[in-house]
Amino acid sequence: MNEVIPWVGIECAHFGESRKEIRERLGDFSSFKRSPGDSPVDHYVSIGLMLHFDGADRLDFIEATAASELSYSGVRLLERPFGEVLTDLRSRSVDFSLDDSGCILTGCGIELYTPAPDELDIDVDGVALRAPVDNRDNSGTSEVVIEPSANEDTLF
Repeated sequence: MNEVIPWVGIECAHFGESRKEIRERLGDFSSFKRSPGDSPVDHYVSIGLMLHFDGADRLDFIEATAASELSYSGVRLLERPFGEVLTDLRSRSVDFSLDDSGCILTGCGIELYTPAPDELDIDVDGVALRAPVDNRDNSGTSEVVIEPSANEDTLF
């Protein structure tokens, strides 16, 4: 199994690594764009990974399918009933919150996807791993900072 390292990635792909480094390490892939302006996603079918990169070509998001054999805290996350995965995570004191597509593991950057989150016997189909916010490239976005002028009264 490939153990998820929260906010770092997985053994074979760490957030912040370059697309080139990962391609050299992982080998055969195909690329596609989710929409015309997006950076290409590298799909490694044989190992069940779709790797997303920021504007600087650094890994910033991972999608995983069953072939990835991902685990967290010793719990196999995919191709198992959602209810069993939740029970195993809870037994290891992993906090999570349920949502309309599965659940989010609290403070880990890990999301589980199931097509029917209300049906606990349906398998987990996908896992999403997020890079820490401060690790992401903000190119293409702007940060707006509004500072009160020196003569304005503020409540704080």
